[in-house]
Amino acid sequence: MDFGTLQILLREKQYNLLKEKLEKSHLVDIADFINHLDAKDTLLVFRLLPKDMAAEVFSYLTPASQAQISVEIKEKELYAILEELRFDDKIDFLEEMPANVVKKILLNSSETERRLINQFLNYPEDSAGSIMTIEFVELKKEMKVQESLEIIRQTARNKETIYTCYVTDAGRRLEGIISLRELVAASPGQSVAEIMRREFISAKTLDNKEYVASLIKKYDLLAIPVTDQENRLVGIITVDDIVDVIDEEITEDIHKMATVGKIDINLLDASPLFMVKKRLPWLLVLIVVGFFAGSGIAVFEETIQAAIALVFFLPLLIDSAGNAGSQSAALMIRALAVGDVEIGDWFELFKKELAVSILLGLVMAAIAYPIGVSRGGPDVAAVVALSMTAVVLVGSLIGMSLPFLLSRFKLDPALASGPLVTSIADVTGVLIYFFIASRYLGL
Repeated sequence: MDFGTLQILLREKQYNLLKEKLEKSHLVDIADFINHLDAKDTLLVFRLLPKDMAAEVFSYLTPASQAQISVEIKEKELYAILEELRFDDKIDFLEEMPANVVKKILLNSSETERRLINQFLNYPEDSAGSIMTIEFVELKKEMKVQESLEIIRQTARNKETIYTCYVTDAGRRLEGIISLRELVAASPGQSVAEIMRREFISAKTLDNKEYVASLIKKYDLLAIPVTDQENRLVGIITVDDIVDVIDEEITEDIHKMATVGKIDINLLDASPLFMVKKRLPWLLVLIVVGFFAGSGIAVFEETIQAAIALVFFLPLLIDSAGNAGSQSAALMIRALAVGDVEIGDWFELFKKELAVSILLGLVMAAIAYPIGVSRGGPDVAAVVALSMTAVVLVGSLIGMSLPFLLSRFKLDPALASGPLVTSIADVTGVLIYFFIASRYLGL
């Protein structure tokens, strides 16, 4: 899709040609084009879309674009669009809208839909219930295969997916699942109970959505059923919803690892004051940590004055400690996030990291030693080599252990970010370096 051509057509007001090109474009590309328009052009281009495309494009727009259209568009048009949205997309939209907009939409919804919307909006933000959809194929175990296929044929257009069907009893308790392939391959006269699978993976409405994402990934599922505490089937979560969850989690972890607060809006839309509020708190915390490094240097002021060559190697050593710690922290954060390791694996990993960091420290010390000889003589070189081994060892162990410590206290391991680990390792590195120097040189 050539955005430049569309922009030219829009600017030259060639709306008929623009409409033709939009109708031939992919829905996601159309949404991407609209997301980059200003407020006036957003509504204009959206209204060029045929009704059957408008609702689907609307579901791919950013919350900011959806809100803009919702404010400018007529109420009847908005209700027509929402009527065409899948239920989970409608919930996503309502979660981003102001209370007055939600209230208007609820007033114009049927009693059944109003109850369902309120139920979904009341689920915790990070729960499986908040991202599930109610548009799934539900079968009864006493049904015949032929009857089941007819139901699928009649309702397929309104379902999120038809490839997996869910079998319930009279009380809507989930008893089994069956794929469309299994139904097609079965004899028309067989009952669903005969061919359904009674062993299946499911989630609860209050399960964390990241946990549900791990289940879908682990078992390679296209969809997972969601039940309430009484095992009644209330919805399903499809893999496309989980992709959004994974995207949100990666973004959140990157922000945490950069010591930035949670950011829910596009950076282009964020004001300078908003960004200052998000970034300043952790920078102030890291300043406080940095003061400890300065205090450590002050304690060994006499040592520094007696062997001024030591100062030359200070940045090298504290950077090495911080870099080694950041590497270890990144590896552990990743392993904990994807479930490769658990808190109980800490000691085994600690032993492995101990061996790795000693070898790294020795290699780096061997490289630093001749530089130390050239800058300060054999004694300074020995101090640098010993300190390099020690700071790399300690920095690595700090970086490796901090994510586990945070997990132990139910905190996100991503908080053990590069800047935090680096700052702690810096302080430790300064103290180790000058302690070794004062003892080795007898100062």
